[in-house]
Amino acid sequence: MSDQLQAATVNGSKVTAQAILVWIQEWTEANHLQVPTDLDQTFADAGFDSMHSVELAFFLEERLKIKIDDTVLFDYPTFASLADYLVSRVQPETADAQPDDVTSAGSW
Repeated sequence: MSDQLQAATVNGSKVTAQAILVWIQEWTEANHLQVPTDLDQTFADAGFDSMHSVELAFFLEERLKIKIDDTVLFDYPTFASLADYLVSRVQPETADAQPDDVTSAGSW
């Protein structure tokens, strides 16, 4: 994953890859799945099966207010690649929005 992450907006609120990763972490914990310590870990390595993948896609679709394909976790199999992809799907807030650095995230 790149060190610099894009910012995007959903309903006027800034959404970053870090925010998406927090949502994924919350969903993962609530569903008793392994929370990764490495963002390049695959969802399969974290114990996700096809049903978890579909459920997480629906959860993120609801949060981001965009259509997300049920197979998105197969197309973007790591936590980092999925977050980057989803940020790219949401309209950028401004050209000079300050990106966040995922490497400085406390719980990731």
